[in-house]
Amino acid sequence: MSRWFDTYHEDTVGKDSAAMEAAMEEYSLRRHENSSDQNREELARWQEENYEMVSEYRFLDPKEYKDIKPRIGRIIGYDEFINILRQDCGLTCFYREMGHPQKLALWVKKDSISPNAECACWIQRPFMIEYEVPSFDAKDLPTGTRFRGWRTCLLQMRLKEMISEERINKVFGQATGPASARYLRTMKSLRNNYGLV
Repeated sequence: MSRWFDTYHEDTVGKDSAAMEAAMEEYSLRRHENSSDQNREELARWQEENYEMVSEYRFLDPKEYKDIKPRIGRIIGYDEFINILRQDCGLTCFYREMGHPQKLALWVKKDSISPNAECACWIQRPFMIEYEVPSFDAKDLPTGTRFRGWRTCLLQMRLKEMISEERINKVFGQATGPASARYLRTMKSLRNNYGLV
């Protein structure tokens, strides 16, 4: 089955001519992967400098996320998660597709007065671990989410005032364990109106 993005280049730019394909083939034969020691040392020096230059933007420590076992905690399926929100938290909520097979947008109606639902966060399907695991690039900067944590979803809902901390603790239980430190700091920060940490 062909997908739209499989043929996007040909559809928008057109197919390469035989002359262009021959030129690309000739170019690929002249390229090499070998380099001198001097070039490799210079590249290593630049990479080290780059790594140091971005250190001020490194707000998460990759070592904290190396072992994901403590972050797994309680695993909740996406269908179980929305049922808990509806039945135990009393929220009016639903999912919408996001165009990614493993992501759904969670929409929540804040209260009975609000005419429209708001997007609370995205969730991972078919299940979520308890605490988020970010992904990192070669410079150890966070680039996104490797595994979505359901407590991150609760934090986002709390931040948007869709659910209270008391309700979260009553229904989902108090966060515990070594992986809960960032979650608890952020929740305390929201409770005391300090902003995010």
